[in-house]
Amino acid sequence: MWVEKFIRNPLWATLVGALLAAMVVSFFVFVRSGEAAPQRADEQTPHASASPKSAMIVGGTAVPNGKYPFLAYVKLYRYGKPSGLCAGSLIDRNSVLTAAHCLLNTTGAVVVVGRTEIGKKNRGQEIEASRPFIHPRYLGNGYDVGVLKLRRPVKGIKPIKLASAKQNKLEKPGHILRAAGWGVTKQRPDILPKRMHEVSVPVISDARAKRAYQHSQGPKYLPSLNVAGGKKGKSPCFGDSGGPLFDSGSRTQVGITSHAAVQKCGTARYPVAYTEVNNPNIRNFIVSAAKR
Repeated sequence: MWVEKFIRNPLWATLVGALLAAMVVSFFVFVRSGEAAPQRADEQTPHASASPKSAMIVGGTAVPNGKYPFLAYVKLYRYGKPSGLCAGSLIDRNSVLTAAHCLLNTTGAVVVVGRTEIGKKNRGQEIEASRPFIHPRYLGNGYDVGVLKLRRPVKGIKPIKLASAKQNKLEKPGHILRAAGWGVTKQRPDILPKRMHEVSVPVISDARAKRAYQHSQGPKYLPSLNVAGGKKGKSPCFGDSGGPLFDSGSRTQVGITSHAAVQKCGTARYPVAYTEVNNPNIRNFIVSAAKR
């Protein structure tokens, strides 16, 4: 497990307090210290989410085995004890892309790739992360991106591609993208599904998203750093932080699940904000961190 000196944001406690007070949802699931990370929907393992317990059905569907092997289930630890759950994506055989807010105040992580039904221990690859990298400009508003380096390479799984500056067409309003993860699917955010779920959402214009976030006292919507997507009753939710927003045809990642300016998932008025992968400062950071 890594040590905390690699976590580059010393303002974690202040920022989290501000985020909670501002009622801005980051789709990260905390796990109480000493408890096993919940894996089954019927286990009902208690844990607290990063916002009040008010998650809605996200309107997705269960993913067949093997459909998205590049999706990563990220188990987070603090001094050896489970501390949270997020999602991520395999971007090369040694690196997993996730959200910066997932990695704050953690001392270690284990990622699982190639396993659609998370309880199937005999499937996929479970690998400990050796080191995290958080974008140096992340302060709770924008640049919500982090990279986990793995202790050994992933075998036999094709990584997802990162969108480039020449692929802005993937962010055109109305274009349908896909989000996936193991976040909550029901009203109760203390029950996680057994199986990965996916949801298709249309891209929302920057102007509309910015208007929706303009009165938020927490993280805003920043058009140069975010891409928005959503449809009433359909969105990522608690536990999906860090997962990819991607074009399913080309298997190209456009965004990283970050936050929403509302307490309920799937509210059309408040689209989900994703970190924009093809922003030069963000993409350069991802590529640089993956090479380390």
